Amino acid sequence: MDQVWAIVVTRNRKTLLLECLAALRAQTRPPDRILVVDSASSDGTCDALDAAGVLADARVSYARLEENRGSAGGYGHGIALAARAGADWLWTMDDDAEPRPDALERLLVAPAAADPGVAALAGAVVLPDGEVDVLHRGHVRRFMRALPREAYRPGHHPALDFASYTGLCVRGAAARAEPPPRAELFSWADDVEWTLRLRHQGELRLVPESEVIHKAVMGGAAPTARGRLWGRVLGTEWPSSPWEEYWKPLYGIRNFVWIKRHLGRPGLLTLPGLIAAYAVKALLFDDRPLRRLPWIVRFARAGWRGDFSGPTPEQWQELASR
Repeated sequence: MDQVWAIVVTRNRKTLLLECLAALRAQTRPPDRILVVDSASSDGTCDALDAAGVLADARVSYARLEENRGSAGGYGHGIALAARAGADWLWTMDDDAEPRPDALERLLVAPAAADPGVAALAGAVVLPDGEVDVLHRGHVRRFMRALPREAYRPGHHPALDFASYTGLCVRGAAARAEPPPRAELFSWADDVEWTLRLRHQGELRLVPESEVIHKAVMGGAAPTARGRLWGRVLGTEWPSSPWEEYWKPLYGIRNFVWIKRHLGRPGLLTLPGLIAAYAVKALLFDDRPLRRLPWIVRFARAGWRGDFSGPTPEQWQELASR
């Protein structure tokens, strides 16, 4: 039987982590190993795991990083460990994910799992109310385009260009053949970059029968009234990003611009086109968009240059509080 490693990246969310691990240990087809990568938590995560008896489970391994390396560094560390150990499948998720009891079983029995031309399987990411969170899977053309909800029908396993780490199940051979996520991307769109590269090893396929509940809304806040209006007009949806956490979308802008330059086919209008698109999005969907525009330009230009320097998340908190 194939050996499956579940890889969970966590930082300062011990309660969510315990819920995630309980769901993993209760799977109808349990993972053979569960690797927890702790990205320098300061909330007593290790003590909480020990007190709950999780670390006494021989299937569970705990790896603590001494500095916060973001999702790219956390997954890079976990993926490298599992790949070197010879895992046949690597099943990834954040601590705010809770797989349905049969999520892993449904992935492994899907027809795509038996196809050697498939490098990775991507289950459906759903919100706590059961609604599909479409932002986690999709295609990359000029911009990232989410897979529509109607594609998530049972028995339909379309090919994807990208997927988030949440509920992603990667064939071990593909993980060993392709370098892990780029640590300098830190977070946001680092999963896009890695899954685009994974497609060099085979197809990425949706398996909608496998569901993982994602408890945190991507984007972090409810849509603004202006955003809801434009969402109805344009037939789309996009949450507003709170200012104190706006470093996350800015990192995503920087990283996606870098991806387009290095993994796409950039032209003279690529950078100004991306800046214009992100600016329009801010104007349509975000609260107080005018203060965001200079930062959008700054981070987009940094991505084009390959400049991954600050401000760090901690430095951004100081800036946002002024």
